[in-house]
Order: sequence, then structure tokens, then C-alpha cells
Amino acid sequence: MKTIEINVPDEILGFLGSVSKEQEKFVLEAIKEKVNREKKRDLEMLLVEGYQAITAEDLKITREFEAADLENL
Repeated sequence: MKTIEINVPDEILGFLGSVSKEQEKFVLEAIKEKVNREKKRDLEMLLVEGYQAITAEDLKITREFEAADLENL
């Protein structure tokens, strides 16, 4: 584990002191939550891009086989 130094505005520091006696634990949990939200957002963006790419490919394949599908009617 590494130690970092951060500057915290007085109002946040005051709130932090009133909420938790274990400030380090509180801050670490907050950082972990933020990191997890960012990872989830990044994954959602990748999934959207992937779905959009697959949609275009699926449409192309559907059009290629459109004539064959009509033969069965």
C-alpha cells in the first residue's frame, strides 16, 4: 500500500470528521466506490459500442439473405 497526500476543502474535512472516526477507512471506501463506478461506466460504453457494431453487421447479413428468405414464402 502507498501513502498519498491530498488537499481537502475545510467543509469536506469537517463533514468527514463528523461522519466517521476512521477517516482513512471512510476515504478509502469512497475512492473504491468511485473507481467501481468509473469501471462500470467504461464497461457500459464498450458494450454499447459492441452492440452498435453487431447491429450493423447483423443488418448486412439479413439483407444478404433477404432473397433466400423470400423463396420460402
